Parts: sequence; C-alpha cells; structure tokens
Amino acid sequence: MLLKVKICFFSAIFILLLNAPGYVFLSAKQTQGKNFDDTTKIKYALAAANRLIHTPNASKENLQKAAALLKSALIVNQKVQSIAWQYRIFMRYADFYDKTGLRQAQARSYENAISASRKLNDKRLEAQAWYDYFKQIPDTVADYRNKSFYNRALTAHRLYKEIAVSKEDHYREAKLLKDMADFHLEEEKFDLAIKELLEVIEKDKRYNLVDLPMAYDLLSAVYQRKGELSKALECALKSVEIAEQKHEEVLATYLNRVGAAYEAMNKPKESIEWYKRSYEMTDKSDPYIAIPAYTMATQMIKLGEAKPALVLLKQTWATIGNKKSELKYFMYLGFAESYTALGDYKQAGSYFSRLLSDSDQSNLSNPFTTSVYFAVSEYYFAQKKYTLALAHAEKAGLNQITMALPRQIRLNELLYKINLAFGRQNEAINRLQAYHKLKDSMLSQDNLNRINRLQVEFKASQKENENEILRKQSQIQKQELKRTQLMQDVTIGSLILITMVLILVYGRFRLKKKLHDTLVKKKAEIDLAYRELESNVEQKNRLIFEKEGLLQEVHHRVKNSLQLTISLLNSQSYYLENQAAIDAIKDSQHRLKSIALIHQKLYQNQNVATINIQPYIFELVEYLNESLGSDKKINFELDILNIEMDISKAIPMGLIINEAITNIFKYAFTNRPKGKIEIRLSERPERMYSLFIKDDGIGLPPDFDYTQSNTLGIVLMKGLSAQIDASFSISEDNGVCVHLIFENNMLNQPLHN
Repeated sequence: MLLKVKICFFSAIFILLLNAPGYVFLSAKQTQGKNFDDTTKIKYALAAANRLIHTPNASKENLQKAAALLKSALIVNQKVQSIAWQYRIFMRYADFYDKTGLRQAQARSYENAISASRKLNDKRLEAQAWYDYFKQIPDTVADYRNKSFYNRALTAHRLYKEIAVSKEDHYREAKLLKDMADFHLEEEKFDLAIKELLEVIEKDKRYNLVDLPMAYDLLSAVYQRKGELSKALECALKSVEIAEQKHEEVLATYLNRVGAAYEAMNKPKESIEWYKRSYEMTDKSDPYIAIPAYTMATQMIKLGEAKPALVLLKQTWATIGNKKSELKYFMYLGFAESYTALGDYKQAGSYFSRLLSDSDQSNLSNPFTTSVYFAVSEYYFAQKKYTLALAHAEKAGLNQITMALPRQIRLNELLYKINLAFGRQNEAINRLQAYHKLKDSMLSQDNLNRINRLQVEFKASQKENENEILRKQSQIQKQELKRTQLMQDVTIGSLILITMVLILVYGRFRLKKKLHDTLVKKKAEIDLAYRELESNVEQKNRLIFEKEGLLQEVHHRVKNSLQLTISLLNSQSYYLENQAAIDAIKDSQHRLKSIALIHQKLYQNQNVATINIQPYIFELVEYLNESLGSDKKINFELDILNIEMDISKAIPMGLIINEAITNIFKYAFTNRPKGKIEIRLSERPERMYSLFIKDDGIGLPPDFDYTQSNTLGIVLMKGLSAQIDASFSISEDNGVCVHLIFENNMLNQPLHN
C-alpha cells in the first residue's frame, strides 16, 4: 500500500512539473539512481504549488494542480509527522484559498498554522502567521464588531514587539500599530489612537521606515475627528513635506487630508487648492478620482459655484472607466448636492433615491451614510418638507462626529429651525446652543492658530535679538583685546625710556582707565534705560492687545444677546394670534438683526471701531430678502461703495436700510407679481456720501407728506438721519425714492477692490 502511495505521489509531481510554466526540474537522466526522502518530496511539492499559485493571472487549471500538490504534501507529512512542514503546508494552503476566494477555509488554514507554530514554540513563525491572517483576510462586519479582526493585529503586534530584530520586523510592528490606531479612530478612542500613532512616528524615525508620511496622515485624521483642527492641519502638511523631502510619492490621500483639514476650518478656497492637486495627479479613468471630484464640488457649492461644480462632476463621470465601482456613490452624492443647490429637486431626488436604497441595504460605510442623510435633510429642508428633513437630520445626528465641523454646525442649525417650526421649544434651544458652541469652537480654533503663529514669530524675533546682542559682545571683546595688546606694546617700549617714559606711560594709562570707567558707566546707564523702554513698550502692546480682545468679546456677546433676543421674539410670535402684534415682532427682529450683523462684523475684524460697509449692506439685504420674501419676484440692484464707517454711523445706516426695505416689501408691490429695488451708496465732493434707495412700485399715496407723517418707520428714519447729521428726503419717481446725504469723517477713505 505504501509503495502505491509513493508511485502515485511521484507520478503527480512529475506530470505537474512538466506542465508548470517556466519551472526548472531535474530530467529523468539526472534523477536516475537518486532516492528522494519524504522531506524532499514535501519540499518539491510545496515549491511547485507555490509557483503555480503565484503565477500572474493564475488559471483555474493551475490552481487545481496546486491543490493536488498541497494534498500530496499533506498526505506524506502525515507519515513524517513534522510540525514544521505542517506549518509550511497550512501557510501555502492559506495562499491557495486566498486566490480562490474561500475566506473561511483560508482562516482555518491560518489558525492551523498558528497552532503548529505554538507547538514548535516558535514566536517568529507565529507572528508571521498572525500578520498574514490579519493582512490577507478582509475584515467583515461581524469580525469588526466582535473585534476578532482587531485582535489579530493586536496579537501579531505583541509578538513582533517581543521578537523584533531586523528592519522588516520593526516595519511590521509599526504597520500593525498604525492599523490598531485606525481601528481606535473608528471607535472614537482618540487619545489612545494619538498615543499609538506617536509611537509609530517615533519608530519610523528611529529605523528610517517608509510609512512615516502615512502615520502623519492618519494622525491628522484623528486630530480632525477630535476637533483639534490646527494639529490636524499641521500633521497633514507634515505628511506632504516628509514625502517630498524623502523623494517619495506624494499620495493623493495626503493631499486630500490637507484639503479636509482646511475644510474642517471652514476655509473652502484653501481646501479646493489641495483637492485640485489630488484631482490633477489622479488618472482620469481611475474610479478613485470620484473622491477629490466630490470634495471639490462640495466646497465650490459652499462658495456659491454650484453650476461649475456640476460641470466638474459631469466631466469626471464621463472619463471614469469602471462606473460600477463602489466609488460611484461619491459621484451620486455630488450630483445630488449640486442639483439641490441649483433648485433642481427632481434631478436631485433621483440620485438621493439610489443612495438611500443602497444605504438601507448597508452597502455604504457609516461615515458616508451620515453624509448622505445630512444631504437628504438639506434637500427636504430646501423644499420646506420639514417632517422628512427632521427624520434624516436626526439620522445624521447619530453619527455627526464623522462629518467635518462646518457640516456639524449646519446640521444643528437645521435641527434648530425644524424643531422651532414644529413648536418644540426645548429641543430647538438645545440645538441652538449646540450650534453656537460648535461655531464658537471653530472661531476659537482660528484664534489659537493666530496665537501659535504669533508665538512662533515672537520666539524667532527674540532669538534674533539674542544673536544681535552676542554679536555686539563679540565686537566689544575684540576691541578690548586690541587695546590690551596695544598697552602691552607701549609697556615694553617704555622700559627703554626708563623712569621718565614709565611715568608718562603710567599717566596715560590712568587717563585711559578713567575714561574707560566713565564709558562703561555711561553704557550701563544706557542699557538700563533701554531695558526700561523695552519693558514699557511691551507693557503698552500687551494692554492694547488685551483691550482689543475685550472689545471683540463685548461685540461677540452683544451679537449673541441680540441673536438670542431675536430667537425669543420668534418663539413668542408662535403664541400670538394678533397679526399686527406678529408683524411688530417681525419688524423688531429685523431691526435687531441689522444691529447684530454690525457686532458680528466687528467681532470678526481686527479693527473693532469701524466696519467695512459694503459686505455688511450685502449681507443685510440678503437677510431681509430671505426673511421678507414671498411668491413675488423681487430683483435687487446694488451699487455700494467699499468704505470704512464708524459704528456710530453704521448702526443708524443699517436701521434706515432695514426700515426702507421693510416698507417696500409691505406696500410697494401690492397686486404686482414682481418688482425691482435699487440701493446705491456713492461718494460726493468734500467727504460727503449719498445713500439712495428706490423701488418701481405703486408709489406714495396722494397728498402724502413725509415731513408730517407720524408712522413708526418714517419717524425712525428721520430720527436716525438726524442722529448722524444727515439730510433725509422721500420723493416719488416711478416709485418711492429715499435719499440720504451724510458726511463720513473716517481717515480711511474708500477702499479699492
């Protein structure tokens, strides 16, 4: 029986080796008279099977031959009873099942190999098996949830940490630790992930490993999820910098991470620059290009460039080769958000239907599904379908931490408005508080960046000052050495002239010493005065900085207080039934908003005493158009001079514009489907300026005299005009014209764009 097994084994080996492409084997003449032992049979069988398995584009026939070879080796080893060969056979079986896609059988092969390595008490073999087990078998949802996938990496890392000797050992140890940090990032264990990645970076630097940029890239992702945006940006830029310094490939992932960091800081222009670099370096037929295309499109939409964003997405979709790739969902989401921004809800709805269908089947990742729910809530909110918007916004809120900070802010704003519309006051207030907290955290992050930059500049300046002092001290020491040398020469010469010359030299020495002492004393006094002056200047600068900070905080709190008052008035209006009272509350809200915008601009600017009036008027008009807008089509024509204006003039000016536009919306376009409003702010001679507000509505009532009118709006406009020493007039010219002429004494005259 044993003889038959041997004959069959050698027959199989011979036939398979003859058919193995490019494999070198011994000829019949070379093998004549040779006696192969069982160990050699196993060795040849594994070598042949390995060659067949790893042949590029291995055919089904080759894999069948490899399976026969592995089975033969296993049968022979049952007689040999070698645990070492058993380990190698199971590792080759794992490679075979990897090629055939039989994951459960592949997992069992790795587990059998691990069991054999433990019997051998060989930790290096066990580490290799665990490493391949972790790397070669994709993680399933079940493996991820029960942590079996993570435990493979943990065990392999522990073993490599214990046995690491070679550079390859340290590389695998660092790579496994990085994968563990990635797992902890998904579990939102940010501090643990940061600690692990810092250890990876230290090991990469110590052993000059190749994955250092990748470690910084992942560390940037962790800091971004944690909310430490300045550190996220620093690490993302570091990954690009190190890759360039080492002349390694700057992966698109690194560029996208920098773009994501700027996106989290709400800097769309900067983020587009980095996403564009990633987009341009990616093959246009590669499905991966969908990611930079989508991220660029979202930032373009944020800048009001929805049409160019849609063009970009269409061009990208036309060039992608494999349109069935899972990356197509990024394109679907990009199209849906673009069409939503353009108001084409039918087209947007078709893409959202595909995304929601696949998300319900759990085909999409949790972070991406969260982005889908957020975009769908925006889609329904834009159509005033608040019930559907609320349902999807709440789904997005369950995992909102995976979204960029600006999207988290917008999500809480949506939930606030929807809950307020449904009369859920407590939930609305909670969402409003979360909105302001997130928004303030972003502003605080910007302040932190500014402080860090100033600290770096200060340290650099301080270092330069210290270097300058050292240079001066060196020059003084050189001069002292020269004088000492001169004195020695004079002393030697004076010995020749004996007593008379000695007395003369001594007298000169005394005179010079006295002069030197006087100079040293004067220098000490000058240095003391200079230090006192530096201290006074530093104290003055610190007081100015503190004053500006306090003023900005005052404007910030005033803005928040006004915003809270507006929200309270809005809430109160839901309980009123008297239309006049409701209208009065809305008018008050608009007046408060015009003042709040002033304080918001002052808080955001470094100059806390004046405001750039052009963007303020644009934002005020946009707000009033959204708040007062109806089914009528009102077209605004704005021609606003770009000037700095004192807050004492800017607030009355904003209130006058508010009253004028409010009256126009109320009375100018009665029984008319559309209308036009012109607003111009222009310069006149001798530092005088003109504000002109005109509509093409029905005009003034007959016999109307604004100078005798006692309506609240007219009285407010006249009173506010008098407050800023302006001439105020109302006339009729194919509609109502409000004209204001005032003086602006600001030293900072019209700005140039």
